[in-house]
Amino acid sequence: MSSKQNIPRFSIEGVTYTKHHNNAALSMRPLDDATMRELGFTDRRKGYWYLCRRVSIDSDVTLNVRIAKDGHDWQIDVLDECFCQPYDYQYLLSVNPTLDYANNVADECEKWYRRLSEWGLLSGWHEGMYV
Repeated sequence: MSSKQNIPRFSIEGVTYTKHHNNAALSMRPLDDATMRELGFTDRRKGYWYLCRRVSIDSDVTLNVRIAKDGHDWQIDVLDECFCQPYDYQYLLSVNPTLDYANNVADECEKWYRRLSEWGLLSGWHEGMYV
């Protein structure tokens, strides 16, 4: 939905959550090691793949994706690196859909969710879904 309209882009209505507070309708699974590295993931933490990408114009907000190598666990976080806390752009846009900064972060995150889906890592996601 357009940020120029006063219609929320994301809705939490009916959403159930994982233990990491991600949408339980989503799932993630890792690919083989060579492919994960090719896609930009690191495995410095034993047993997990990790990807971090900047999703704001000023580089203060990052998208962080963690997937257990055996597939038993996963987590997606959007973090405000200046304040060391989550940046819940989806909630902010549900309250005020015209916030430019949050809309820009949302656009970048949606691009990454699309990529993760196309790569076969993220399942159950669709455009505008509360993550």
